[in-house]
Amino acid sequence: DIYLCNSQGIVVGRPILTACIDGYSGLCCGYYLGWEGGMYSVRELILNIIADKTKLCKSFGIEIKDEDWPCKELPSIMVTDRGSEYASFNFEQLAELGVTIINLPPFRPELKGRVEKFFDLIQNAYKPYLKGKGVIESDFQKRGGHDYRKDACISLHDFESIVIHAIIFHNTKRVLKNFPYTAQMLDEKTPPYSASIWGFQKKHGLGNLIFASPETITALLLPRTTGNFTRKGLIVNGLRYGSDGFAERFLKGNKVKVAFNPDNVTYVYLVDENFKRFELIDTQFDGAKLDSVNQTKTAQKEHIKHFYEDSMQGRIDLISH
Repeated sequence: DIYLCNSQGIVVGRPILTACIDGYSGLCCGYYLGWEGGMYSVRELILNIIADKTKLCKSFGIEIKDEDWPCKELPSIMVTDRGSEYASFNFEQLAELGVTIINLPPFRPELKGRVEKFFDLIQNAYKPYLKGKGVIESDFQKRGGHDYRKDACISLHDFESIVIHAIIFHNTKRVLKNFPYTAQMLDEKTPPYSASIWGFQKKHGLGNLIFASPETITALLLPRTTGNFTRKGLIVNGLRYGSDGFAERFLKGNKVKVAFNPDNVTYVYLVDENFKRFELIDTQFDGAKLDSVNQTKTAQKEHIKHFYEDSMQGRIDLISH
């Protein structure tokens, strides 16, 4: 419910906030804030969940302790709505790490009350203090209502700093009034804060968490296709890739499952017990998107096609000579 601008003061739009909230303690395990939704936002959310939050906050000039935002692992059970990004096969691939995915029925927001409440708390944390700076009021889209885009004056980076402060408060200082305390929690005088309850669970081995590296998560959530081992390398989407230690498999040749990034063809991952990264051999396409590569190849074929007739005439002339 806020319009943001870029560094030049030009209005960009309303950002997307995606969050993961622990169903027991209410801890915000991670978030994504940006302009892109869909599978991109989910991937960035998952990477944020396992990130070192002290480093993340430091990059915004915010100092916290590890216990203020203690989540660095994936929850073993993830409950989502039926958004297309969560119903996609890519997201379901998290199951390969041992994560159980539960998709809720459509139009049942009450079944994910924790995360809905979180969004309310975050918005209520900043809206009263940012009035007149792009915050959307109740007359939004009503006839004769104010155009709140004209008020936008906060960048995405500055707004993310505000959201992080709100999350830290949510995790470390918001009192959970009706939390079902156990006798052991009371004995240890566990504070009624989400981060403290999460810490108690983890200390006593009660949380079911899964460790995964950022590279493994990135590879897991990428779309997949079939690649071919050949003497020229691993062929994926018409491009050649190489990696040390695979000379024998290149020579034998066989089909394999490969994870690829449509936004960057510089690398792919061989999908097996460990995701092995392969680097692009055709370096003229380094950093390019797959769509761009395919367009270039199509344009090349079209360009060459026009010279076949001339080449054939040259062959005829050669035979005549």
